[in-house]
Parts: sequence; structure tokens; C-alpha cells
Amino acid sequence: MSEFEIVPANIDAVKQIVAAKRLYRFFKSRHERNVANPPRQFSKDAFWRRMVVCICTSVQKSGPSSRVSKFVRERPFPLNLGVCEEKENLRSFAEEILRSRGLRFGPTIAQRIELNLRWLCNDGWPKVQEQFAKLCGLSQDTSPEARIAEEREAARLIMGRNGGLAGFGSKQARNLWQWMGVTQYEIPLDSRVCDWLNALPSGFGIASNRLYSSVSYYEATMSKVQALCKAAGVLPCEFDAAVFSNADAEEWPEEDDVF
Repeated sequence: MSEFEIVPANIDAVKQIVAAKRLYRFFKSRHERNVANPPRQFSKDAFWRRMVVCICTSVQKSGPSSRVSKFVRERPFPLNLGVCEEKENLRSFAEEILRSRGLRFGPTIAQRIELNLRWLCNDGWPKVQEQFAKLCGLSQDTSPEARIAEEREAARLIMGRNGGLAGFGSKQARNLWQWMGVTQYEIPLDSRVCDWLNALPSGFGIASNRLYSSVSYYEATMSKVQALCKAAGVLPCEFDAAVFSNADAEEWPEEDDVF
């Protein structure tokens, strides 16, 4: 990454995109869930469902009308926790569900779903519940530095390379906690965000191949994004919502909660 510099033009760009998207449904939903009224009670069902969708969205498009977005809007959710717990051959069942919805990489996703249920049922559930409680315990008086440290630790906990959830690296670990509503500073640096940052007047020069293969590189990049957002007076989770929704030509449905 080239030498980082917070310049006025970059600060203005962040302020402008957040201001432009503040009244959009997607942005308002993120603000309500992660800032104004974050959850206080852990739900295994919600965590599991969002974990499944995170795995799916890592390998296919996730716009408002995408197949994966339609999949997650199904009620009841076809791969909910209760259903998956009852299946003797969960991998085969999950693969069939994913194939019937036209989702890509069904065999790989199904294998990860099976592995992740095993991890959670062994000793994973107490770990994620404890981390959720720690994040919920952070108050408005908690310093950004302390919150970042706790949010970063939460991401590390569930990463597959640390013995956590299969298929979860730096990006999807943050995606999952953000979707649970308990993070504000550690965000998923996906292609939409990286492309936007690299296109700034003083671009970030983010190398995606390094971003997803090196935890230290991801975290260093994340720190720079946080510094830019601080200079612009916005929370990273709101910046993420603005950039993410900016890449879609259509609004997200009101009942959608993919992100």
C-alpha cells in the first residue's frame, strides 16, 4: 500500500457519500440496528442464519434482486438452525437446498455449513455468546480505541484460521458481527468499498490479494479507513452502508435484512 495520507478531498468525499445516502432505506436500517438501537439479546437462530448467508454472499453477487437476497428473504428460512440440527446428512441436504435456489458453489458452502454447526455445537456457542455480550456491554462512553480493540478481537475469534468458522476470513468475520448489530468500527472491506477507496483523489492503493490473505494487512487497512471516517465525522459502519448501497441501481426491499 502506498503511503497513507488523510487529505481534505478524501474527507469531503466520505462526507458527501454519507450525506447522499442518509435517507436511503439501506442506510437507515444500518443506523437503526448498529447505532441507534443495537440488539441486547443473543439469538442462536439469528447468528446461524446470518452465518449461512455470509458464506453464500462471499462467492456470489448480493444486490437487492440477486438470488442470494431472494434466498435470505424466504420465510421460513430453508436452512434455519432447527432444520439443520435435525438432519443426519446436513451437507447433502444443504447442497440440495442451495442448488434448488440457483446458488453457486453449493458443495463448498454445504461443507462449511456442516463444519460450522459442528464447531458451534462443540464449544463455539459459548464463545460467540460471550463475545456478543462483551460487544453489547460497550457504552456510548467507551472510547473508539477500546471499541475497535474489542470488535477486532471478535472478528479474530470466529475466523476459520483461528479454529472458528470455516469459510470466514477477515472480511466475512466482520460482516457477520456487523450484521448482528454489535459493531460500528470494524467493517467488511469488500470489492465495493475497496474500489471506492482506491478511486479517491488520494487513493488507498488497496491490494485485494493481500487484503484477504494477510490479517495484518487487512487490519492495517482497516485502521486507515477508521482514521479517514473519524476525520469526516462518520462511523465506519455508516460509511460502509453508504458505499455498499451506492453501487446498487435499485433500492433494497423494506423487508430485506441481508446487511
